[in-house]
Amino acid sequence: MRNLALVVLMIALGALLHQFLPWWAIWCAGLVVGLILPTEGAVKAFAVGILGGAILWGGYAFWLNLQNGGVMASRIGALFGGQSATTLLLLTALFGGLFGGLGTLCAYFGKMLFHRNLAADSLK
Repeated sequence: MRNLALVVLMIALGALLHQFLPWWAIWCAGLVVGLILPTEGAVKAFAVGILGGAILWGGYAFWLNLQNGGVMASRIGALFGGQSATTLLLLTALFGGLFGGLGTLCAYFGKMLFHRNLAADSLK
């Protein structure tokens, strides 16, 4: 339940930061959430970041695709070798999840540098 709350916090913080920062704001949101995240292991930290980033970027890309009737994604897909709009939406969610996951993972390993007792739990 706590991880779900952290995913929701990451989505909200990422949406807020994207109003002021460029595309890498999802990494910053992951970094902040990773610092708040209880130390349960690197895999759980990365999973929270992936889920939050993928939902935020994938959901926003889906929303924009609905707003313009899929025209923009279809045209951009044609530029990238005939990819479908669905493929582009999934790639957007994948990259958002990757950047968010890397942000939480950086925060987790950063906390490990300063707290030696976390080193034993590093790869749960």
